[in-house]
Amino acid sequence: MGKHTLEIEYDYDFVLIGISSHEKDYRICWAINNKLGLNLIKTEPLEIKDKKQDELSHFSLFCFEQPDEFMEYFIVANRSEKGLLIPEQKQIDYFFIIRGELEDEKVMEIVKQIKESNIVQTAFRVDVNALKSKQNLIL
Repeated sequence: MGKHTLEIEYDYDFVLIGISSHEKDYRICWAINNKLGLNLIKTEPLEIKDKKQDELSHFSLFCFEQPDEFMEYFIVANRSEKGLLIPEQKQIDYFFIIRGELEDEKVMEIVKQIKESNIVQTAFRVDVNALKSKQNLIL
């Protein structure tokens, strides 16, 4: 019997904002909730199995959905006890993922508001398609 290969084309149609901060994940979410009027809540961690490791890596994950506006918000840690979610972005501590229709001006306003928090060193938009490990961001 022949070998079949299944190729899956993922949809990377979301806004990705990188956040650098030395604070704990719950403090970052609290600050973003206050700045943006969201209600990010801790959920089950994101589990990723690295090709080099036999064990799963767990990355803390916070979610908030606005079904009436067709928007979803996620904060996922880039660091776990076993390594990085996106190794090519070592300077980023957290990723803020926004799914839904957003204009560029609104995205820039969100980045500006996140930067205003005194517990955030920096925040910036990240081009998802330029990341080698982008498949790890599929939630």
